[in-house]
Amino acid sequence: MNAETLLNKLKDLSHTFEQEEQNLTQLDRAIGDGDHGVNMLRGFKAVDEKVTGDTVSDVLKSTGMTLMSSVGGASGPLYGFSFVKMAGLDYDEITSDNLLEYINTFKDAVAARGKVTGGEKTMYDVLLKASDHLSNGESLSEDVLQQFAEDTKDLEATKGRAAYFKKDSIGHIDPGAQSMVYVLKALSEDV
Repeated sequence: MNAETLLNKLKDLSHTFEQEEQNLTQLDRAIGDGDHGVNMLRGFKAVDEKVTGDTVSDVLKSTGMTLMSSVGGASGPLYGFSFVKMAGLDYDEITSDNLLEYINTFKDAVAARGKVTGGEKTMYDVLLKASDHLSNGESLSEDVLQQFAEDTKDLEATKGRAAYFKKDSIGHIDPGAQSMVYVLKALSEDV
């Protein structure tokens, strides 16, 4: 995936988040403060309007800076910081050979910034499983990514706002895990 394709896919996420805003809001209302859909839509509308770049790294960095300045809640800094970190890889294209490196950089950035590990019912759980999946030589499809988000239903939240719900968080998909499905689909589809 070259810079132009990546830019178009990231800009297209504004449409995805427009369609999924209510779903993400419902998920976040169940175990959070109900603003995840609004925040992600605001962030990716800003990406659609402002992000530019001639290289993959430029596009990723511009996306990260835009998300940090426009997404509220914990998601802005987590997604923004992660995109900036991925920009440091400096490949001409995202390919099947380096996708795992991008996903691992994303995963490590979320772990560092969010102080999270696996099994805590966060967006990190999807990244961790996506990394393992790619490490095993398997490709990422939307169905596979969606299953990773569905798997967070069984977890008790121990991080973020959802942690206040303790055992009541079980049975709900983590909203951040769900939004991660859309972001990872954009980064990995057709690679």
